[in-house]
Amino acid sequence: MKKKRRKSKNKDIGFISSNGICIDGDILMNCEREHNSGSFLWFQILLTFVATICTAFMAVSFLDMEIYKTTIIYYSAMLSLVFGLMKSSHKIIKFSALGVMILHVIYLVSRITTIKYGLFVVIDRYLSRANQPNSTLGVQLSGISTIDYPYLASNFFVFFITLVCLGTAAACLYRIDFPLLFIITFPVFELGMYWGWEPSMWTVIGLFVCWVTVLALHIINHTTNKAGRKNTFAVHERKRTFYFTSEKQKACFYNVFMKFTAILSSLVLVVIMLFSAITGFTRPESFAKYRHDISTAVSNFSLTDLRNAFSDYDGGFDLFGIKTVGGTNGGVLGKTAGISFNGSTALKVVTPKFSNTLYLRGYVAGVYNDNSWTPVDVNGNEDTFSDDFEQGKIWVQDLDYDLIQRKYADLTPAQISVSVLGASKKFVYAPYASLYSSDGNSDDKKMRPTTESYVKLSSTKYSLYYFDPSLIEERLEALPEAIATEVPALSVNKDRGVDAYSEFVHQKYMDVSKSDELDKAYKEILNEYLGVDIYHKGDWTYEEISTAIKNYFSDNFTYTLEPGVTPKGEDFIDYFLGTQKEGYCSYFATAGAELLRMFGYPSRYVEGYVVLNSQLGEPEDDSTYEVSVKDKCAHAWAEVFIDNAGWYPAKFTPGYDNDNPNLTQQEKDPKEVTTTKNTESKPTTTTQNGGQGGTTSVVTKKPANSSKASTTKKTNFASNGHGAGVMSDAGKTSVSSRITENNSDHGSFAGIFITLGGLLLIGFGIVVHRDIKVKKMRSELSNGDNRSRTVAVYRYMLKYLKLIGIADSRNITDLQLCDRLTEKCQEMQINDFSHMIKYIGELAVKAEMSNSVISDEELETALSYFEIVKDKIVLPKLSGAKLLNAKFVYCLY
Repeated sequence: MKKKRRKSKNKDIGFISSNGICIDGDILMNCEREHNSGSFLWFQILLTFVATICTAFMAVSFLDMEIYKTTIIYYSAMLSLVFGLMKSSHKIIKFSALGVMILHVIYLVSRITTIKYGLFVVIDRYLSRANQPNSTLGVQLSGISTIDYPYLASNFFVFFITLVCLGTAAACLYRIDFPLLFIITFPVFELGMYWGWEPSMWTVIGLFVCWVTVLALHIINHTTNKAGRKNTFAVHERKRTFYFTSEKQKACFYNVFMKFTAILSSLVLVVIMLFSAITGFTRPESFAKYRHDISTAVSNFSLTDLRNAFSDYDGGFDLFGIKTVGGTNGGVLGKTAGISFNGSTALKVVTPKFSNTLYLRGYVAGVYNDNSWTPVDVNGNEDTFSDDFEQGKIWVQDLDYDLIQRKYADLTPAQISVSVLGASKKFVYAPYASLYSSDGNSDDKKMRPTTESYVKLSSTKYSLYYFDPSLIEERLEALPEAIATEVPALSVNKDRGVDAYSEFVHQKYMDVSKSDELDKAYKEILNEYLGVDIYHKGDWTYEEISTAIKNYFSDNFTYTLEPGVTPKGEDFIDYFLGTQKEGYCSYFATAGAELLRMFGYPSRYVEGYVVLNSQLGEPEDDSTYEVSVKDKCAHAWAEVFIDNAGWYPAKFTPGYDNDNPNLTQQEKDPKEVTTTKNTESKPTTTTQNGGQGGTTSVVTKKPANSSKASTTKKTNFASNGHGAGVMSDAGKTSVSSRITENNSDHGSFAGIFITLGGLLLIGFGIVVHRDIKVKKMRSELSNGDNRSRTVAVYRYMLKYLKLIGIADSRNITDLQLCDRLTEKCQEMQINDFSHMIKYIGELAVKAEMSNSVISDEELETALSYFEIVKDKIVLPKLSGAKLLNAKFVYCLY
């Protein structure tokens, strides 16, 4: 019978071949005597430091501003060293490094406010250099002197360096991981190269060398056949494979390999640079799209957005093709078979009584493409209006409020208080004609508008002043066109901004999707609902056009929550208008917005919530109403722009004329349901800084029937003279004064002082620790019986010899170890003392392994030999760092 051939087995203990020969341990390398594996850790620390400092200084070079360079160098070096020493096998070093790291984290936490404003400064400088809109950051930095910018930015870079060093240490120290190192460092490089900015050449060279070096180590470490979990390197010699299982042997090889790779990668970089210079190679234009995406992400960056990524799922879950709505759908169309409601509360609203339906606008988008609506992208050249609005102390989103207030000075605005619960936490939900810029919050909780479209949510609770459009409708039949006449020029800046914004809107919100079905619908509305073949805008009012579109939908389409999925490859609008003929609000809003554009009116798509006036129920004691806005109130609609009036809702969905077909009768009219009063949700009266050193009541006019004036709260607002509370420069003086005070006290160096103080305390602890360990050693050598003292002499002798490299880590007996140490002594030409080592070893084995009595004479001889080994063999060979290591790490002197 033929014998089955035994396969080779790879184990951690060695290599077992098919013929049964076992190679136990590592294959010795020829370079073992020439290279020391102990320096590998220091090269890893150096690699971490180079990657960190190059990344930090590259980021600084893109900001075009002064940063405290000594701070960057210090923290890059300190953190790299701390992370490296935390890998030490010596507990005293490991815990000392950990202590420094804890002190550093405490320092960062204590400076969190300054770091936050430093982040705003860094983003502001980046966007300014890129000529990108940064009006949002203007609110955050208002009142902070530009003199403080370097100080704030330097504080942020301390935090930035900490994160970068943490990542580079993980990639270079704790594991050899090129993808991780690249992910940590490359985005900084690309953020500058995106705009064509050239970083400092030395930072590019340093990063490139780090990338190639770690990549080479990573390939060796992970792309070989392993003999076990601990085997991370293999040498392939023809058909045989030899595994390195010893950390020392691997480090010895890596030490050599790292140096070689670093030099080689530097040469490769030089060749690449020469090649680029000679051939004139440039980056392909295909990168333009990625650059655009990065630009958009940076311009909209905020810590709130990061939080929202975890706290909001943007409209509910898609279960079996049915969407459970808890907020907005983000403009995505036709992806699900339908929507359903779970009865959750989206918003809590406290408001005075209003007439008709209250539309709470949230997500706003103006570009239809690939079956979805996305916000209009505004570049620096197109934004010719934001600065004018800011100088007029309002935002672009405040336009309709400001125009109404300026024409109808006798109107009193209402105040609404909103708590965002189940709705998407990305957007502010507010009525039309709202004053977003006076939301009653400050600092990081203040609203943050995009340059155009929606306003970002920063706090889930806020209050706004707004005008109820129905109050104007009672006086005038045509709200937008009536406002559009005779607006007094109260502010040159604002009026100039209104004109520029109107021109921008007519350029950006008039693009119509190419759709045969849309053209058919347009012609049908002209022929059957307006009675003409050719349309002239001046011949018709907006209300007549809007009514014609609404009647067209009512006569030809059906409202349903389950219209089905738009087939793959079909355009949403084409399929809805030509084949489907049914849908919910998003469908009618999309088609309605496109039809308005065809009739010459700028329009866009909006998602938010609608509240019926019948939902107000019973009033509170102060004539305000609290409404729980359910997910059933989620709605989408189009909105139209009227010159000199702003944006107003355009309602085309059948069944939504002062109604909500998704609500039950009890939900529409809860007056008979007893509700409990929630005093915590009531809006409070705020006070404002009048700008002349005095504190006055809110200048913005309030409803005459409101009695919510029991509590006053100082906020950073100032009157703009038109009934609108806006943030003033004086309101930021407290923040600015704190920054100035910290800056004048050299606050940027506080972290260095704290770290150095911590190092002094740790140094004191090390001295105390050494004193305790030395006393313990002397006690073990002096006290106790002869047997225990003899064993102690042997143990400490091994520690002393290890200081000068006389040691052996193999699993052998003590007598074999003594023979091996004697051989090493002879190799190091320490022949006169080798017999002493053997004597102490044999005596220790006798004391530990037998019942023989250790005489006083034998012990005294061992102690005398021990003193000779300690003072005559080891001490003369220790100098400088080795002596400090022996004293304070091993605690032997």
